[in-house]
Amino acid sequence: FEATAGGLANSLDVIHVLEAPAPGAFIRRRGADLRAGDVVVEAGQRMGAFQVAAAVAAGADEVTVARAPRVAVVSTGSELIAPGETVRRGLIPDSNGPLLAGLVADADAEVVIIARVSDDGAAVAQVTADARAAGADVIIFTGGVSAGAYEPVRAAFDGHGEVEFAKVSMQPGKPQAFGTVGDGCLVFGLPGNPVSVAVSFEVFVRPALLALQGRSVIHRAHLTMIAAESWKTPPGRRQYLPAVVDLAARTVRPATAGGSGSHLAGGLAQASAFAIVPAEVAAVAVGDELDVMLVG
Repeated sequence: FEATAGGLANSLDVIHVLEAPAPGAFIRRRGADLRAGDVVVEAGQRMGAFQVAAAVAAGADEVTVARAPRVAVVSTGSELIAPGETVRRGLIPDSNGPLLAGLVADADAEVVIIARVSDDGAAVAQVTADARAAGADVIIFTGGVSAGAYEPVRAAFDGHGEVEFAKVSMQPGKPQAFGTVGDGCLVFGLPGNPVSVAVSFEVFVRPALLALQGRSVIHRAHLTMIAAESWKTPPGRRQYLPAVVDLAARTVRPATAGGSGSHLAGGLAQASAFAIVPAEVAAVAVGDELDVMLVG
Protein backbone atom coordinates (compact mmCIF):
# COMPACT_ATOMS: atom_id res chain seq x y z
CA PHE A 1 0.00 0.00 0.00
CA GLU A 2 2.77 2.45 0.94
CA ALA A 3 4.53 1.79 -2.38
CA THR A 4 1.48 2.35 -4.60
CA ALA A 5 -0.10 5.32 -6.30
CA GLY A 6 -3.40 5.89 -4.57
CA GLY A 7 -3.47 2.50 -2.94
CA LEU A 8 -6.78 1.55 -1.36
CA ALA A 9 -8.09 5.06 -1.93
CA ASN A 10 -7.77 4.55 -5.68
CA SER A 11 -11.24 4.36 -7.29
CA LEU A 12 -9.83 2.89 -10.49
CA ASP A 13 -9.66 -0.81 -11.21
CA VAL A 14 -5.91 -0.56 -11.67
CA ILE A 15 -3.48 0.04 -8.79
CA HIS A 16 -0.07 1.35 -9.79
CA VAL A 17 2.69 -0.42 -7.85
CA LEU A 18 5.68 1.90 -7.63
CA GLU A 19 8.04 -0.57 -5.96
CA ALA A 20 7.39 -4.29 -5.81
CA PRO A 21 8.34 -5.96 -2.50
CA ALA A 22 11.02 -8.61 -2.51
CA PRO A 23 9.95 -12.13 -1.57
CA GLY A 24 9.65 -12.41 2.24
CA ALA A 25 9.88 -8.67 2.84
CA PHE A 26 8.08 -7.28 5.91
CA ILE A 27 7.48 -10.72 7.43
CA ARG A 28 8.52 -11.13 11.08
CA ARG A 29 10.30 -14.48 11.42
CA ARG A 30 10.28 -16.57 14.56
CA GLY A 31 13.71 -16.70 16.19
CA ALA A 32 14.97 -13.54 14.51
CA ASP A 33 15.54 -11.93 17.93
CA LEU A 34 15.68 -14.72 20.52
CA ARG A 35 15.39 -18.48 20.32
CA ALA A 36 14.03 -21.00 22.80
CA GLY A 37 16.54 -21.39 25.62
CA ASP A 38 18.18 -17.99 25.19
CA VAL A 39 18.69 -15.84 28.30
CA VAL A 40 16.57 -12.71 27.96
CA VAL A 41 17.80 -10.85 31.06
CA GLU A 42 20.93 -11.96 32.90
CA ALA A 43 20.75 -12.49 36.65
CA GLY A 44 22.22 -9.46 38.41
CA GLN A 45 21.03 -6.94 35.83
CA ARG A 46 18.98 -3.94 36.82
CA MET A 47 15.37 -4.31 35.68
CA GLY A 48 15.11 -1.04 33.80
CA ALA A 49 12.61 -0.15 31.09
CA PHE A 50 14.54 -1.97 28.34
CA GLN A 51 14.86 -5.16 30.40
CA VAL A 52 11.17 -5.10 31.35
CA ALA A 53 10.16 -4.68 27.70
CA ALA A 54 12.38 -7.57 26.63
CA ALA A 55 10.99 -9.83 29.36
CA VAL A 56 7.38 -9.00 28.45
CA ALA A 57 8.04 -9.51 24.74
CA ALA A 58 9.45 -12.94 25.57
CA GLY A 59 6.21 -13.85 27.35
CA ALA A 60 7.20 -13.26 30.99
CA ASP A 61 4.78 -11.47 33.28
CA GLU A 62 6.75 -11.94 36.51
CA VAL A 63 10.45 -11.93 37.41
CA THR A 64 12.25 -12.50 40.71
CA VAL A 65 14.02 -9.39 41.98
CA ALA A 66 15.86 -8.32 45.14
CA ARG A 67 14.21 -5.92 47.53
CA ALA A 68 15.60 -2.39 47.47
CA PRO A 69 17.86 -1.81 50.49
CA ARG A 70 16.36 0.54 53.08
CA VAL A 71 18.74 3.31 54.07
CA ALA A 72 18.87 5.86 56.89
CA VAL A 73 20.83 9.06 56.19
CA VAL A 74 22.08 10.93 59.27
CA SER A 75 24.05 14.18 59.26
CA THR A 76 25.86 14.99 62.51
CA GLY A 77 26.93 18.43 63.71
CA SER A 78 25.47 21.05 66.03
CA GLU A 79 26.30 23.66 63.37
CA LEU A 80 23.90 22.21 60.80
CA ILE A 81 20.60 23.80 59.81
CA ALA A 82 17.92 22.69 57.38
CA PRO A 83 18.04 23.88 53.75
CA GLY A 84 16.33 27.25 53.52
CA GLU A 85 16.82 28.25 57.16
CA THR A 86 18.49 31.59 57.82
CA VAL A 87 22.25 31.20 58.07
CA ARG A 88 23.76 32.85 61.13
CA ARG A 89 27.29 32.98 62.46
CA GLY A 90 28.49 29.47 63.34
CA LEU A 91 25.75 27.71 61.32
CA ILE A 92 25.82 26.14 57.85
CA PRO A 93 23.18 24.43 55.70
CA ASP A 94 23.17 20.65 55.80
CA SER A 95 24.04 19.79 52.20
CA ASN A 96 25.11 16.25 53.08
CA GLY A 97 21.58 15.05 53.79
CA PRO A 98 20.18 16.00 50.37
CA LEU A 99 23.41 14.84 48.71
CA LEU A 100 23.19 11.36 50.20
CA ALA A 101 19.44 11.09 49.67
CA GLY A 102 19.97 11.69 45.97
CA LEU A 103 22.93 9.32 45.72
CA VAL A 104 21.03 6.57 47.57
CA ALA A 105 18.03 6.94 45.26
CA ASP A 106 20.35 6.88 42.23
CA ALA A 107 21.67 3.55 43.51
CA ASP A 108 18.09 2.18 43.48
CA ALA A 109 17.87 2.04 47.28
CA GLU A 110 15.08 3.45 49.44
CA VAL A 111 15.64 6.29 51.92
CA VAL A 112 13.58 5.59 55.06
CA ILE A 113 15.02 8.26 57.37
CA ILE A 114 16.77 11.60 56.81
CA ALA A 115 17.90 13.13 60.07
CA ARG A 116 20.25 15.70 61.59
CA VAL A 117 21.65 15.25 65.09
CA SER A 118 23.85 17.41 67.30
CA ASP A 119 27.37 16.58 68.43
CA ASP A 120 26.06 14.17 71.05
CA GLY A 121 26.79 10.45 71.24
CA ALA A 122 23.42 9.80 72.89
CA ALA A 123 21.66 11.43 69.94
CA VAL A 124 23.57 9.16 67.54
CA ALA A 125 22.60 6.11 69.60
CA GLN A 126 18.95 7.18 69.55
CA VAL A 127 18.81 7.78 65.79
CA THR A 128 20.49 4.39 65.29
CA ALA A 129 17.69 2.77 67.29
CA ASP A 130 15.11 4.73 65.30
CA ALA A 131 16.66 3.61 62.02
CA ARG A 132 16.64 -0.03 63.05
CA ALA A 133 13.03 0.28 64.16
CA ALA A 134 12.22 1.67 60.71
CA GLY A 135 13.73 -1.45 59.14
CA ALA A 136 16.89 0.15 57.80
CA ASP A 137 19.39 -2.23 56.22
CA VAL A 138 22.04 0.50 56.06
CA ILE A 139 22.75 3.60 58.16
CA ILE A 140 25.01 6.30 56.72
CA PHE A 141 26.44 8.90 59.07
CA THR A 142 28.31 12.00 57.92
CA GLY A 143 30.69 13.73 60.29
CA GLY A 144 31.66 12.72 63.78
CA VAL A 145 34.15 10.02 62.78
CA SER A 146 37.49 11.83 63.03
CA ALA A 147 39.76 12.54 66.00
CA GLY A 148 38.28 15.81 67.24
CA ALA A 149 37.02 16.54 70.74
CA TYR A 150 33.34 16.29 69.72
CA GLU A 151 32.93 13.25 67.48
CA PRO A 152 29.43 11.90 68.19
CA VAL A 153 29.64 8.78 66.02
CA ARG A 154 32.86 7.79 67.77
CA ALA A 155 31.24 8.54 71.12
CA ALA A 156 28.32 6.25 70.29
CA PHE A 157 30.21 3.28 68.83
CA ASP A 158 33.93 3.44 69.58
CA GLY A 159 35.07 0.64 71.88
CA HIS A 160 31.89 -1.41 71.52
CA GLY A 161 33.36 -3.72 68.88
CA GLU A 162 30.59 -3.11 66.35
CA VAL A 163 31.98 -0.24 64.27
CA GLU A 164 35.64 0.21 63.37
CA PHE A 165 37.23 3.63 62.85
CA ALA A 166 40.18 3.92 60.49
CA LYS A 167 42.28 6.27 58.39
CA VAL A 168 42.31 5.55 54.66
CA SER A 169 45.10 6.77 52.36
CA MET A 170 42.77 8.73 50.08
CA GLN A 171 41.98 12.39 49.53
CA PRO A 172 39.35 13.45 50.27
CA GLY A 173 37.88 10.92 52.68
CA LYS A 174 40.69 10.01 55.08
CA PRO A 175 38.59 9.27 58.23
CA GLN A 176 36.17 6.38 57.71
CA ALA A 177 34.09 4.06 59.85
CA PHE A 178 32.32 0.81 59.06
CA GLY A 179 30.61 -1.99 60.94
CA THR A 180 27.33 -3.71 61.70
CA VAL A 181 24.74 -3.37 64.44
CA GLY A 182 21.93 -5.63 65.50
CA ASP A 183 21.06 -8.35 63.03
CA GLY A 184 23.49 -7.18 60.33
CA CYS A 185 22.46 -3.58 59.67
CA LEU A 186 25.44 -1.97 57.93
CA VAL A 187 26.83 1.24 59.42
CA PHE A 188 28.96 3.61 57.35
CA GLY A 189 30.62 6.61 58.98
CA LEU A 190 31.76 9.14 56.38
CA PRO A 191 33.65 12.41 56.88
CA GLY A 192 31.67 15.61 57.26
CA ASN A 193 32.85 17.68 54.30
CA PRO A 194 30.55 17.37 51.26
CA VAL A 195 33.16 16.41 48.65
CA SER A 196 34.47 13.78 51.07
CA VAL A 197 30.93 12.48 51.40
CA ALA A 198 30.45 12.27 47.63
CA VAL A 199 33.76 10.46 47.11
CA SER A 200 33.31 8.11 50.06
CA PHE A 201 29.83 7.16 48.89
CA GLU A 202 31.10 6.26 45.42
CA VAL A 203 34.09 4.30 46.72
CA PHE A 204 32.50 2.44 49.63
CA VAL A 205 28.73 2.83 49.99
CA ARG A 206 27.35 2.58 46.46
CA PRO A 207 29.08 -0.75 45.72
CA ALA A 208 27.64 -2.15 48.96
CA LEU A 209 24.10 -1.01 48.09
CA LEU A 210 24.35 -2.63 44.66
CA ALA A 211 25.80 -5.83 46.14
CA LEU A 212 22.80 -6.01 48.51
CA GLN A 213 20.61 -6.00 45.39
CA GLY A 214 22.50 -8.91 43.89
CA ARG A 215 23.80 -6.77 41.05
CA SER A 216 26.54 -8.36 38.92
CA VAL A 217 28.22 -4.98 38.25
CA ILE A 218 28.70 -2.89 41.39
CA HIS A 219 31.33 -0.37 40.28
CA ARG A 220 31.08 2.72 38.10
CA ALA A 221 32.47 2.73 34.58
CA HIS A 222 36.10 3.84 34.25
CA LEU A 223 37.88 5.39 31.26
CA THR A 224 41.48 6.38 30.59
CA MET A 225 41.53 10.07 29.72
CA ILE A 226 44.10 12.83 29.14
CA ALA A 227 44.59 15.66 31.64
CA ALA A 228 43.67 18.99 30.06
CA GLU A 229 45.10 20.97 33.00
CA SER A 230 47.84 20.50 35.58
CA TRP A 231 47.35 20.27 39.35
CA LYS A 232 49.12 19.17 42.51
CA THR A 233 48.14 16.08 44.47
CA PRO A 234 48.41 15.20 48.19
CA PRO A 235 51.57 13.26 49.06
CA GLY A 236 51.09 9.57 49.81
CA ARG A 237 47.32 9.51 49.29
CA ARG A 238 45.20 8.44 46.31
CA GLN A 239 43.30 11.45 45.07
CA TYR A 240 39.70 11.48 43.84
CA LEU A 241 39.26 14.87 42.19
CA PRO A 242 35.80 16.09 41.09
CA ALA A 243 36.25 16.57 37.37
CA VAL A 244 34.67 17.60 34.09
CA VAL A 245 35.22 15.29 31.12
CA ASP A 246 35.05 15.86 27.38
CA LEU A 247 34.13 12.45 26.03
CA ALA A 248 34.72 13.46 22.42
CA ALA A 249 38.23 14.73 23.12
CA ARG A 250 38.84 12.14 25.87
CA THR A 251 40.11 14.87 28.22
CA VAL A 252 39.55 15.60 31.91
CA ARG A 253 40.01 18.74 34.02
CA PRO A 254 39.20 19.78 37.62
CA ALA A 255 35.59 20.79 38.22
CA THR A 256 36.63 23.78 40.33
CA ALA A 257 39.48 26.25 40.21
CA GLY A 258 39.80 25.87 43.98
CA GLY A 259 41.55 22.54 43.65
CA SER A 260 40.72 19.43 45.64
CA GLY A 261 39.42 20.96 48.89
CA SER A 262 36.91 18.64 50.56
CA HIS A 263 34.69 21.63 51.46
CA LEU A 264 34.25 22.87 47.87
CA ALA A 265 30.66 21.73 47.37
CA GLY A 266 30.06 24.18 44.53
CA GLY A 267 32.33 22.23 42.22
CA LEU A 268 30.15 19.14 42.58
CA ALA A 269 27.50 20.85 40.46
CA GLN A 270 29.88 20.79 37.49
CA ALA A 271 31.45 17.38 38.12
CA SER A 272 30.58 14.41 35.94
CA ALA A 273 33.49 12.25 37.04
CA PHE A 274 36.28 11.73 39.54
CA ALA A 275 39.84 11.81 38.27
CA ILE A 276 41.79 9.19 40.22
CA VAL A 277 45.47 9.95 40.82
CA PRO A 278 47.69 7.25 42.39
CA ALA A 279 49.29 7.95 45.77
CA GLU A 280 52.82 7.90 44.32
CA VAL A 281 52.08 10.73 41.86
CA ALA A 282 53.05 14.16 43.22
CA ALA A 283 51.52 16.27 40.45
CA VAL A 284 49.45 15.90 37.31
CA ALA A 285 50.77 17.52 34.12
CA VAL A 286 48.88 18.41 30.95
CA GLY A 287 48.86 15.33 28.72
CA ASP A 288 49.12 12.77 31.53
CA GLU A 289 46.89 9.71 31.24
CA LEU A 290 44.49 9.28 34.16
CA ASP A 291 41.97 6.73 35.35
CA VAL A 292 38.58 8.47 35.45
CA MET A 293 35.45 7.21 37.22
CA LEU A 294 32.30 8.40 35.44
CA VAL A 295 29.49 9.42 37.80
CA GLY A 296 27.25 11.67 35.72
